[in-house]
Amino acid sequence: MLEAPGWVLAAFIAMALHRWVDLSVVTGSLFVAAWIVKDLVLYPWLRDAYAGDGQSPKEALVGRTAVVVEPLQPVGIVRVGAELWRAESVAAEVPVSRGQRVRVEGVEGLTLRVTETGGPSRTVGSPAPSGATGGRGCR
Repeated sequence: MLEAPGWVLAAFIAMALHRWVDLSVVTGSLFVAAWIVKDLVLYPWLRDAYAGDGQSPKEALVGRTAVVVEPLQPVGIVRVGAELWRAESVAAEVPVSRGQRVRVEGVEGLTLRVTETGGPSRTVGSPAPSGATGGRGCR
């Protein structure tokens, strides 16, 4: 439940400071008490942060969009967020080229099952499509 080893560490630090720099017992006790209060106050927020949303990691991947890094013929590599995954195209007869967006339909072991969603992914630094002006009206 609460971080009891942290409390033990705080007590050890207070005892060491008492011995080495002549920290008063009252000040050391206040230090340990403040550490315990800090843990009690932060616990509700930390519990919620680490609780997750109830989805398994596999369920969290399904429905996400990925970008093809190595062509899917039918197996290749895709990037989901910052992670690289082995992926297999559901439409095995149609290769999916590098840079195309795909949607994760399922997970089998460590391989994602994906379908193509449309055009190429636009990344920072890639040229704008022909005819695009970037919203500035330049000619």
